[in-house]
Amino acid sequence: MDVTENPADASAPVQAMAPSLTRGAFHLRSFAGDAGLIAGGALLANAFNYGYHFALSRKLGPNDYGSLVTLIAIASIVGVLASSVSIVAMQECARMWAALRDERIPIFVRCVGPVAAGIGAVAGAGTLLASVALAPYVHIVRTSLWLIFAAYVAIGIYSGFVRGAAQGAHRFALFSGSLVGEAVVKLVLGVAFVTSGLRVGGAVAALALGSVAGIAIVLPPLAAGGRSARHERAHLELGGETLRVLYLTVASTALLFIDVIFAKHHLSGVAAGYYAAAGTIARTIPFAAGFIGIVLMPKAAAARHASRESLGRLLALTVGLTAAFAVVGMGLMFVFPEALLRVTFGPAFVKAAPLLRLYGVNATLFALYGIGLNYLVATREYGVGAYLAGAVVVEAVVMALFGNTPVRLLTTAIAVNAALIPIFAWFLARSLRVAPQATGPLAAEATK
Repeated sequence: MDVTENPADASAPVQAMAPSLTRGAFHLRSFAGDAGLIAGGALLANAFNYGYHFALSRKLGPNDYGSLVTLIAIASIVGVLASSVSIVAMQECARMWAALRDERIPIFVRCVGPVAAGIGAVAGAGTLLASVALAPYVHIVRTSLWLIFAAYVAIGIYSGFVRGAAQGAHRFALFSGSLVGEAVVKLVLGVAFVTSGLRVGGAVAALALGSVAGIAIVLPPLAAGGRSARHERAHLELGGETLRVLYLTVASTALLFIDVIFAKHHLSGVAAGYYAAAGTIARTIPFAAGFIGIVLMPKAAAARHASRESLGRLLALTVGLTAAFAVVGMGLMFVFPEALLRVTFGPAFVKAAPLLRLYGVNATLFALYGIGLNYLVATREYGVGAYLAGAVVVEAVVMALFGNTPVRLLTTAIAVNAALIPIFAWFLARSLRVAPQATGPLAAEATK
């Protein structure tokens, strides 16, 4: 007899209701619609982001532009706190969304937001303190510049939190609007500030004010509504889960940007500028894969509560799309490196063409395992972190000791990233053999 036919079974109503109370099953039509909305917004935002780089590189020149990109690389490494907080917010809001408890999401945003802001303040203060040792190493010694940069780091943590919540809540229009708004403000103010003579400090100030604009777009509608005060403490704790996510995001971000720091240390100012230009173009490959990851992560976090079949279909589709985009991007960088540099950064940066080819290979490898990392983090499979940490240590040591030329830096990064591909393939295959969390607990929660 089916369990739902036994009136003595108290759990029968919940189990019978589970399929109708739980979202998250994979449907190609809904995935395509959400992907189109996010990809459209992200592509537009990325166009403005690269407009910021292209416009400011021409105004700053190779030397100052190398300093700007070095600061952005440091922000990206420190900003793993923002990524970690964002992912935890996404996981929690996706769980509530999957259980049809949308009214809890605004409460979560209002209650946990101050914690995220506090983490940002600590990160900003830590960045300022670290600049005492870091400034002479990367040859950026202006105190006022580091003050502005620390503010940018702090604001970015909270920005990551609110966007992660919107992502998990499947409020993709808000998410995309925030991305585009931030990018537009960053470009407009960056050009205005640098043109007025503020140089690198003005460019960094534009980054900070762009983050403020992104928060202003997404926060008011996301935090509005919801029932009054009661909210489970389990939903209010960022700490433990954030730490589990943190070491993966620290390692992956370091693998993407750490070479820029060593380039700024080992190479001349002009050579570092060429290296930065090649890297900025090449990282369009993992950033494009990141657009796919933006859709993959909340879908995977929700599908984890639906079925293993949904997870498998979602993973196969996103990995296939990532591979296709990455190969096309790498091909363009191999065939048209001079044209890409001339159109984007201008004739002064065409000498970076040989580096762009190598950087394209490195970026493609990163994109391939990066999409797998998005999936593993979204589904709370963190075992790959030890391998990422080991890769960072190996890469940093080799670059510190032997990375005194651009080619040595890039060949080191390529070798490390290539070694990670089979490791990620094994973890992805293993994750699909483990059944996702049962839908029963979510269905029970939805009936409260």
